[in-house]
Amino acid sequence: MVPYLSERENAVEHINAMCMHLFDLWCESRSVVPLAHLLKGWPLTNSDPEAIRRLGNALRDLRRHHVLDPNGASFHELCELSDCVEDLLILSSMATWTMNNG
Repeated sequence: MVPYLSERENAVEHINAMCMHLFDLWCESRSVVPLAHLLKGWPLTNSDPEAIRRLGNALRDLRRHHVLDPNGASFHELCELSDCVEDLLILSSMATWTMNNG
């Protein structure tokens, strides 16, 4: 185990944990539609930008067509997760740009 993870690795771990929580929540409540959307991009087989982008697209689709619990708790978590994925994509694109132009 590496004692100190990079910012990117920490973000991927956080995203995986949030996905796992939503997966458990939606399994318990038998929310098939949100599960189907989540499973289009998760579990992450790796953490390359394409896999993260695929998850981001699935989450955006789910946000647009959300059919979630009436109290909206999971929608709030979904929005937070989606924001984390978008932040990671920005971080990845900035790192790639820096490497190519630095």
